[in-house]
Amino acid sequence: MFFSGNRDLNRYIDTIFPVTNACAGDDDPSKINATIGSFYTEDNKLMTFDSVYKSFRSLGDDVYARYAKGSFGNPDFNEAITRFVLEGKVKHHRVIPVPGGTGAISTGVGVCLERGDTIIIPEVAWGNYRIIASEFSLKVLTYDAYDLEDMFAKIDEAERVFLVINSPCQNPCGLSYTYEQWKMIIDYLNSCGKEAMLMIDVAYIDFAYNDDYKKYFELFNELNDNVLVMIAYSCSKAFSYYGMRLGALFAIQNDEEFLDLFINQCARRARTTFSSVSNSAMTNVADVLNAHLDEYLAEKEDCKRLLKERSYLFIKECDENGLEYYPYHDGFFVTLRFSDNRERDRVHQNFLDDHVYCIKVNKGIRVGICAIPVERIKGLAKRLKALY
Repeated sequence: MFFSGNRDLNRYIDTIFPVTNACAGDDDPSKINATIGSFYTEDNKLMTFDSVYKSFRSLGDDVYARYAKGSFGNPDFNEAITRFVLEGKVKHHRVIPVPGGTGAISTGVGVCLERGDTIIIPEVAWGNYRIIASEFSLKVLTYDAYDLEDMFAKIDEAERVFLVINSPCQNPCGLSYTYEQWKMIIDYLNSCGKEAMLMIDVAYIDFAYNDDYKKYFELFNELNDNVLVMIAYSCSKAFSYYGMRLGALFAIQNDEEFLDLFINQCARRARTTFSSVSNSAMTNVADVLNAHLDEYLAEKEDCKRLLKERSYLFIKECDENGLEYYPYHDGFFVTLRFSDNRERDRVHQNFLDDHVYCIKVNKGIRVGICAIPVERIKGLAKRLKALY
């Protein structure tokens, strides 16, 4: 059949874009588009930061057309994004640019794991984790992201540990671990007695409500030699840059020689898959961070304030109307909770029939509050409850 023996030949079905496309073709004035993982303005337009796109338009055709400076990335981008994301909190680290947060996770998985290995992911999670696991023919263990003891039990169960955590601002539930919880996780990995790889998906980290949301990065200076930490960072959300497909994979480990070898292996993988990322995107982000940082941060703060207003209003009205949801701390999404996926499917169809477009996840329905204006959020929980 021309396919390799380890291919998953089940038909790939995207759970997001068909619903998004159906919503786009719906002209009903009462429709709610809660499918989108992008930030929209109160005027229902895609939010784009002036500081980012003024810089982008100034680059010139030569920058747009030129190849990047190799699979290892452009040095000015690597330096700027490292300073911006890690904030000097981590001693031993390396970075390589990748095509978005998905590219970061896929690259880390491809370098570290082989067919038949185990990946540990949240039970309620971004659907791409399972697709990546299938693509690499991995076994999947799931844990309750709200129960660290369950996470630790799955760590004990795996022969080689590759643990995926999406925090802060987890997609889809809005979960963010506290510093104390992170310390428990790092301490457990340090003492687990086997090789442990921790992939932290921070795609939405720049919209965390806690002002000290990166303090836990300091714990990575306390890693034992058996632990490798990888941080998958996406420029999509932080820079209103969704279609540019730019991100960064950070590697953190005590052994500097190992870090050089790890990034070399990532660059090898990049060269044989996507080769290199966009030169203009890297140049643009580096320029924003080096020359327009204050303007950019002010725009991002405005978005965070609006996101907080939307999320708090929706949560308040969910409580008033008896809508059960997963505990939310911050982020783009609130997810309604279901114990049974058949019941979830029934309610989701009722939502669609009433022109309310949301995304199904395992044991939940994700509501993209990032894309709903405040005035449309008012009364939404009551409308949803009536459709149960």
